[in-house]
Parts: sequence; C-alpha cells; structure tokens
Amino acid sequence: MARGERVGGRYRLVALLGRGGMGEVHEAEDLELGRRVAVKLLNAVGGMEPDGEAMERFRREARAMARIEHPGVVTLYDSGLHKGTAYLVMQVLDGRNLAHLVATTGALPVSAASWIAHGMARALAVAHQSGVLHRDIKPSNVILTRDGRVVLHDFGLARLAGERAITAAGVVLGSPQFMAPEAIKGGLAKASADLYGLGACLYFMLTGESPLGPVVDVGAVVERALGPGVPRLSGRADGPPGELAALVDRLCAQDPEERPREAAEVAEALEAFTAGGQEYVTDRLTALQRDHAVRTAQGVRLTKGPEYAWDEVAVPGPRGEDPAPVKARPAHARGGETPTLSDHTRRMVLGSMSRETALSRQREAVNLVQRGELEAAARMLAAVVPVCVARLGPDHPTTLTSQYWQAVCLARLDAGREALELLARVNRYVDRRRGAASD
Repeated sequence: MARGERVGGRYRLVALLGRGGMGEVHEAEDLELGRRVAVKLLNAVGGMEPDGEAMERFRREARAMARIEHPGVVTLYDSGLHKGTAYLVMQVLDGRNLAHLVATTGALPVSAASWIAHGMARALAVAHQSGVLHRDIKPSNVILTRDGRVVLHDFGLARLAGERAITAAGVVLGSPQFMAPEAIKGGLAKASADLYGLGACLYFMLTGESPLGPVVDVGAVVERALGPGVPRLSGRADGPPGELAALVDRLCAQDPEERPREAAEVAEALEAFTAGGQEYVTDRLTALQRDHAVRTAQGVRLTKGPEYAWDEVAVPGPRGEDPAPVKARPAHARGGETPTLSDHTRRMVLGSMSRETALSRQREAVNLVQRGELEAAARMLAAVVPVCVARLGPDHPTTLTSQYWQAVCLARLDAGREALELLARVNRYVDRRRGAASD
C-alpha cells in the first residue's frame, strides 16, 4: 500500500517498516489520537468477507491478543478489515531486534543473554496463561528497547491454543532455524514449541551462531532440525555454565516431553544468571543508536555548499527548550560506510515536499524528541533537513530549527561532541541572518 493511504479511515501510512510471508508492517499516524502506531496488513490472508467465517476467526484471535497485558508483549490497539485485508494496529517499538544486536556484537555475555531470555520467558508465561501461543519465536521478533525492556512482537501469527491457525494455504509459519520439530512436521503446536524457540534464541545469543548452522539451503536446515537437531551446549569447552547449558539443551530437545513444562519455570531457572545483563544490553543499545544517529546526520550531503552537510539551527524550540547538556567525549568507533540519501530518494522527497509538509514533518520529529523516541526522530530529521536546505535554503527558520532538534537528538544520545559541532555550524547561519537583518 502507498504512503499516505488511510487504513480503516483512521490510520495514515507513513513508512514501510518491513515485509514478511504473512504481510507487511507500516509505521502510521493515528489521526484520531495523534500518535504513532504500527499497522500490520495480513496480505497473505486477504479476500476476507466482513461477515465470513475467516473474519470471525480473525476477530477471536485479535481479542485473545488484546487480553495480554504485559510490558514484554507488544500492545494491540485495534484491528479491522481494509479492502478485504485484515489488519492489526499495535504500538511502535523503538529499539533494536535481537538479531541485529547479535549481528553487531557477536556472542553475548552470559548475563546479557540470560536477562534477555528471562524477559522472553516472562512474556511467554503471561501469553500462555491467556491461551495464546506465539508460534514464531525468533531473534527478529524480539525487540530490545533503550528503556530496558524485552518485548515480543508479531503475535499476528499467534493463535488461540487449540484453535485452527489463520493462514493461507501453503504459508509456513515460522523460521526453520527456530521452529520446533513437531511444528515443522505440521503437528499441533503447544506451549512447548514456543519454549523450543526460546531455547534456540538462547543458543544463538550465547554462541553467536545459528542453531542449525549457516543457512545455505532451507531443505538442509529442515533436515538438521528433524535429524541431529540443535548441537548440545553441555560439555562444550567454550560453553556457558553447566546449569545454563543444561537448560538450553532441555529447551532444544527434539521430544516436547523432554522440555520444561512452563515458561515460568524457565524464567525462574534463568534468574540466577541475569545480574548485570540489563546494564550491558541498555549500554550497548545506547551506543548503537548514538552511532546510527551520528552517521545519519553526518551522511546527509548535498552538492551545493560545504556547510550543508549538517542540518538546522540553535533556535529555541516551541517550548523554549534548550538542548540537553552535552559533554565532550572521545570519538567512538563507527563501523561501515557513512550512509547518504540516494539521488533517487532525494529527488522523490524533493518532488513531494512543500514548505508546509516540511514544517509538518519537523513538528512530528519534535514531538518524537520530546517523547524520548530519539532514533525515530533522528531518522525523520535526516530526511527533512536536506530537503529544507535545498528547497527553503540553509538559513531558513524551518531548516535551522530542524537542525537544532537534530543536535538535541545527538546530545540526548550522548553524542556531545557531534552535537556541539552541529550547533556551531547552525550558529554560523544564525549569525549571518542577524548580520543581514542589521544591515
């Protein structure tokens, strides 16, 4: 669906967040309540009739999801039907998924891996008590937030325990790397299948390796899942403590009867290994978000003028706020190339953005900053600023104000040196404006 389209007459699509086998997820604006939401469109189960049996099953699943109230489970706000396609409206989670964290960090310390798994287990315990199975536990469905939460999302693939799955023919639910063998065989999944996924994620965190080896051929992965299974951690020279290794082995057992009975039991067993884990994860997330915000800001480059690489002005915000206090700090390591907006993207944005829409997007970004959703704000400003520079000019108030708030993002992410550099550049433009006004 296109950006700007209204789903259910209420949710204006803003940006595509991702696609999967079941559909696509968009960031959207709730026009009634004025808040950011995530809209998941279940394209794989399209063609529903408002009064049909499939829609009734979907409503039952949505009601089951809505019963789950826990900080470790993504909140469901609404559901409905749009042009024959079912959709779910959920909270937007600002953070990093577990797959990204391990990809950038490698194997996690025992305390960090155990703390994340403990959060997952507690969330699953609540979901299972509500009669809901997740059915797709994998690293990309585990979000780690900067405020120190572990959140399971994509319960759109879940179903009420014992009920028929809502799926189109031929659609496989889950990833073979993290799917329980009985689920791969097409059997009726139970809570023990979610615990298998939890164990496979814990193996992934502790080793930095995919549970069933490199993904070269899905068929080969399925053969390993149904054959030798996940390698045992017990007795591995570089493995975790014995009790933790034994727990991972039990969770990843081929036979569901050999796994722990309940998620609450797993959470209790993990708690002994979690000391210091939350601090490690939140520190790492802060560093990743800071580095991304810095690279995004520094990567905005236009062809006109050497001063245009940053963004806007040290002009007080709508509430007269000053930037957060900043402290100079040593340059931190940054991996990879500095990203820049592609020429195609810039032309597309330039062609569609007016002075009014630029100001509107800037206001959205300011609201995000004030709510503490800094990474989302940094992304939005990275798109708005170069357009403002090119369309409105580098010393236009909208451009300068956007740059000011970009500096605020950097400062609050502890990128003090970069924030000060940006504010210095912005101040030069402000001084020029004042000098021109006094002539």
